Amino acid sequence: MDAQTCKRLSYKARYGPLAQKTLLSALKRELLANFGFENMALVADLLIDRFLTIVDEFSVTPGRLKPYQTMLIGVDKREKFGYGKRIANAKLKPAIVSFITPEEILELADGTPLPKLRPRMVARIFKEAFDQGAVLSFTIVGLLFGVSPTAIGRWVKLYYDSHPGEVLPHAGVIFDLGRTQTHKGPILSLHYQGLLTQEIARRTNHDPQRVDKYLKDHHRIVAAHEAGHSFDKTCLLTGLSPSLVRQHLDWYERLTNRETGLTTSG
Repeated sequence: MDAQTCKRLSYKARYGPLAQKTLLSALKRELLANFGFENMALVADLLIDRFLTIVDEFSVTPGRLKPYQTMLIGVDKREKFGYGKRIANAKLKPAIVSFITPEEILELADGTPLPKLRPRMVARIFKEAFDQGAVLSFTIVGLLFGVSPTAIGRWVKLYYDSHPGEVLPHAGVIFDLGRTQTHKGPILSLHYQGLLTQEIARRTNHDPQRVDKYLKDHHRIVAAHEAGHSFDKTCLLTGLSPSLVRQHLDWYERLTNRETGLTTSG
């Protein structure tokens, strides 16, 4: 054995064990020894790599946060919700948001009352998270402000009052959860202005497929109504709930200046 080989073996004996003293190797030993992965070392490696990636994604290092920032956990905006699927089973996505910005602090210093600022702060937080791929709920943002989801809903309504036509990307809108219906008006309004699905989706933070579904439902309802069917018959023909049919007909009347003459008989 030549001197170079001896030297290499010596270094390996001295420093090799140190290479095993890592979090990755500790997790692998745990899986192999205690969780039945003895014959699945490759699978164990893949699992550990994935878990460490998730841990890193959800961890906040000091350099990532600026003053007045925090991390909130939302739902991945690419998540799809169908019948029976719950938020608890959805893919999560972290987002770093600013509780308040330097510009907003300056507004406070200039005399803007905090209650007047809150609707804009809430709107900004929803947008900040969405830009990072996370969709927040009223409940999560309420925890940040120490208020109930109902209070967040009031602030969102105040924001809409001063920003007509804008739709905030929160869970009730993006995933059609809860009783939120504020998105339908802007979508239909843009449609009646002649905009196409892709542009409507972009302006309202919606998936184009969802926009198409709203528009198809709307035209089915309007077609049944224009054919002279009663409100109850329209619900039956479209297979949609009375509250949804009423909403669409209300928007149809509002956007076309027509009297729908809703009745619930016949």
